[in-house]
Order: sequence, then C-alpha cells, then structure tokens
Amino acid sequence: MARAATADRATLKAQREKKLAAVLGVIFIALLAIEGPKTMKLLQAKPAAPIVAASAVAATTSAAVAAAPTASSALIAAVQQTVAAGQLRTFTRFASKDPFKAQVSVAAVAASSGTPTAKAASTAPKAVKIPPPPPPTSAVISVNGELGAVALDSDFPTAGTVFSRIGAVFHLVALTRTTAKVTINGGSYASGAPALTLTVGKPVTLQNTADGTRYTLLLEPPSVQAPATVTTTTPAAPASVVPSSP
Repeated sequence: MARAATADRATLKAQREKKLAAVLGVIFIALLAIEGPKTMKLLQAKPAAPIVAASAVAATTSAAVAAAPTASSALIAAVQQTVAAGQLRTFTRFASKDPFKAQVSVAAVAASSGTPTAKAASTAPKAVKIPPPPPPTSAVISVNGELGAVALDSDFPTAGTVFSRIGAVFHLVALTRTTAKVTINGGSYASGAPALTLTVGKPVTLQNTADGTRYTLLLEPPSVQAPATVTTTTPAAPASVVPSSP
C-alpha cells in the first residue's frame, strides 16, 4: 500500500512539472515573438559618429559625457573622433605685441606710398656760424696822457705837447681789438725787439737814453672815442722799457 501511494505522488509531481514546462515554453515563445525583432534591430544598428566640438566648448562637452551612462561613455571613447567640414581642428596663440610700439616704420610707409622721407625732421638743426668781426683799422692811443686817434700803418702823435716838441715819435704797424704793435721812427728798442706790443688798459713807459725823456703809451678800449682836439689825461706809472734812440 505504501509503495502504491509513493508511486502515485511521483506521477502527480511529474505531471505538474510537465504542465509548468509547457506553460513556460508558451510564454517564452510569445516573448521571443514580441521582443525578438527589436533586439535584432539593436544588434544590427551602427552607432553614429559623434561631432567633435571646438576647444572653446570643451568644458560643456565634458559635462555632457559625464552625465551620460557609463556604457555610453565607453562607446564614445572607443569610436575614433572625426572633424566635419567647417569645424575647428586645432588652434594656436599669437605672440603678444606692445600696443604702444610702432609696428610700421616711417621709411617703410614712405617707400610704399612713394613719398620721400623728410630728412630735415630727423636731423638736428645746425648752429649758424656767426663770422668774426673784421679787425679794427684805427685805435685810440694816449701819449703822456694825451688821447689821439691813430690809423693803422701811420705815425703818431700828430698833435699835442709831444708832437709840438719832438714830432711823431712812434708808428702803428699792427692792430687787433685788444693789442697794438708800435715801432719807433728813426730808432729801435734797447732790447732789440722789432716792435712793442701794447695791451688794452695796460700803460707802458719808454725812456729816451739820449736825453732821458719819458713817453707813457696806453692803448684805450674800443669804446673810447678820440676827441676832435688832443685831450690830456693823467699818465700812468712808468714801465721799464727804454728805447735806444729818440
């Protein structure tokens, strides 16, 4: 009896499993019929090549890729990126330039426009040379305090006490604005010098060795005008210049 009951339970269990397998098979076939075409389309579809944006929007592209699922990010990374026509591939930075420094020279602009450059603007003006004043042709020389105008290469004095007593003792041979060279008519200097040089404002006293007569000569500044008649001034202290003859 016990064996018969055990056999009946095994038979019932086998029948239930067969019925369950049949029902599951029908459900599987139904699901395969519905989802099969969709799965085949997904497997056969090729992923489109992604568009690579310019480097200026690289931060936006990175944020979008980070927000996508992990599988999509791996798929995009596996596909080689291409650049479409009109899109930026690479870029470089230009060297910075000083905005206050002239980039074009004046000579280059003048050469391109055909206009000659102005040399006068680039060169400093030259100083105007003023010619020296001409040398004087006459001077005012006092003899023993008497002023008189003396022309170059002429004898003096021509008036006054010395002239009335002895005559024109001296001769003017050379003249500048500050000096005068004087010789002795009919005589020479005891030092053997051919002429005596007078300097403006410095009196020189000569002495005649024959009679002891003294002559004080003084070259006056150019601003002094000779009077129409001989004017007597105070003679200066004597100097140690002695003529050998009157």
